[in-house]
Amino acid sequence: IKKIVTPEQMEEAVFTDEKQKREENIRAITEQLEEAFADNEEYLAVLGEAIYQYQKKTVRKMILKDHKRPDGRAINQIRPLAAEVDLIPRVHGSAMFTRGQTQICDVVTLAPLSEIQKIDGLDANITTKRYMHHYNFPAYSVGETKVSRGPGRREIGHGALAEKALVPVLPSIEEFPYTIRMVSEVLESNGSSSMGSVCGSTLSLMHAGVPIKRPVSGVAMGLVKDGEDYTILTDIQGMEDALGDMDFKVAGTTEGVTAIQMDIKIKGISREILSSALAQAKRGRAFILGKMLECIAQPNEELSKYAPRVTTMHIKPDKIREVIGPGGKMIKKIIDECGVQIDIDDDGTVRISATSVDASAAAVAAIEDIVREVEVGQVYRGKVARLMAFGAVVELCPGHEGLCHISQLDKKRVEKVED
Repeated sequence: IKKIVTPEQMEEAVFTDEKQKREENIRAITEQLEEAFADNEEYLAVLGEAIYQYQKKTVRKMILKDHKRPDGRAINQIRPLAAEVDLIPRVHGSAMFTRGQTQICDVVTLAPLSEIQKIDGLDANITTKRYMHHYNFPAYSVGETKVSRGPGRREIGHGALAEKALVPVLPSIEEFPYTIRMVSEVLESNGSSSMGSVCGSTLSLMHAGVPIKRPVSGVAMGLVKDGEDYTILTDIQGMEDALGDMDFKVAGTTEGVTAIQMDIKIKGISREILSSALAQAKRGRAFILGKMLECIAQPNEELSKYAPRVTTMHIKPDKIREVIGPGGKMIKKIIDECGVQIDIDDDGTVRISATSVDASAAAVAAIEDIVREVEVGQVYRGKVARLMAFGAVVELCPGHEGLCHISQLDKKRVEKVED
């Protein structure tokens, strides 16, 4: 092969910041070699693997000996970054994060705590997840066409990594009583889409008004090692991942690391390499975070007008039965009349989810009426429930009735209650 395609020609072919252009160059070399070996079936059978190994050797030499990356970046240089929020007007929160040729669109949906995910295990215990992170990697994101099927190992693993990176900074249920679902849609991928998902998800959560403790950024580190010589790369692209020795993803805040994942192809790395990679990743994360905060500096104070409003109130536990009513009659009535969703915990915590402030206020008032305890000396506005010969029965509040005697209906004598 070297007689037909020199190492300099191969280096020139792979040295470009455009993934598509690089693939076109390799395709041109392949066609040139196929034409040269057209009469040799034995060579043609192994040509594809031979070209791959030649390409791998060239790229590794460029990085290790010349400190020259395929796209021309410096060893510790981040690809061009772009961040944007509020792309999709109808959803509760949205953001787009672009790093080089990797682009992720993240969408947040907020729901009441009753929508929390329940996970049935092999034992009798049922665990729950309040924050769900889904990662989608369609074929078109890498220029392929194939049937879209259910999530595979990649989708599940990358979603779990991004979820793990963000869970530590989420507010508590008391601070933010919502179930949160995040969907990361990979629109284009050329390496480090999982860390792009972490960055885009942070922006989307902040846009949705989720009061996260600190923003999270992530970066993928690479390694090319030959004997004692090694080079650590910041923000690796797809080719550097495929042809290198390590894919080391680090996500975290300004205060520390929240998630780590390492894929390694060699037997192991030294403490020196790991320390250097973590230090280099920290500088990379800080640079990326700075660009993210230029887009949105802090979580929005107000939720989207389309997001449900959750109002929390507390009632005495012995009043829960009255609020629910026989067969759930009372709570169903409030839900239907006010257009809300109500969840009641055993400790008397009531969470009312509504799409408008008026609906939430109406539900709160209805529940307060039910649990209100009638006190002597207070004035109540009630509805006359039924008439009797000796007075009128008045509903002071749902579940509580009182008798207004005929002698107290007016300042003067009343002959008949109906009068």
